[in-house]
Amino acid sequence: MSQSSRSAPAGPQYISVWDLPVRLVHWAIAVCFVTLLVTVRQGWMQAHFYAGYSLAALIVFRLIWGVLGTRYARFSSFRITPKTLAGALRGLLRGETNRFAGHNPAGALMALILLGTLGLQVASGLVYSDDVFWFGPLYFEASETLQQWAALLHPRLPALLLALVALHILAVLYHRLRLREPLVAAMVHGRKPWHDPTAAREPIGVVRFLLALLPAVALFIWLAAITV
Repeated sequence: MSQSSRSAPAGPQYISVWDLPVRLVHWAIAVCFVTLLVTVRQGWMQAHFYAGYSLAALIVFRLIWGVLGTRYARFSSFRITPKTLAGALRGLLRGETNRFAGHNPAGALMALILLGTLGLQVASGLVYSDDVFWFGPLYFEASETLQQWAALLHPRLPALLLALVALHILAVLYHRLRLREPLVAAMVHGRKPWHDPTAAREPIGVVRFLLALLPAVALFIWLAAITV
């Protein structure tokens, strides 16, 4: 290596950030969400139910993986405070980028809001009924109060979810066009430009992966088994 190469300032390089489970769950949730919208509009309720069960399993996996998973998958890496959130938003508006290897505070907050709202939609669907043909698998086990809450939330939350998804897509486009950050590609191959190669994620680990996967699979199997 030449002396000039050794003395040149180190620029950003691509490091592995998003592990394979995070990427697969991200895209699988998107597929399930679209499937739920299409099936309910077409009246394909059996497919709607199973898409909901799949989404429930994915959410459970992501919640567990957010505790047990790799560095940038863990919720503990989401630095969300009023101060960091305000600073991140100011930086984004000024066109500053590459300040966070993983989620920036605004992106982390959006991820949590989306995950929580999707979880509420799925939970309400389990005890929701059209009072004619279709009943959620836990409808007859739920109290009247829960049934009433489900009747209130389940038909209305999709509008909020669509608004959140639209905001998420706009933010991704802003990052791509204004900040030159290819976030969609990063969620495909898992790599992002970053100046510190030591910040790369650690190995997934078979044991912790199974600890997250098995409860999610068990939930799907149970919900499918009790479906009327």
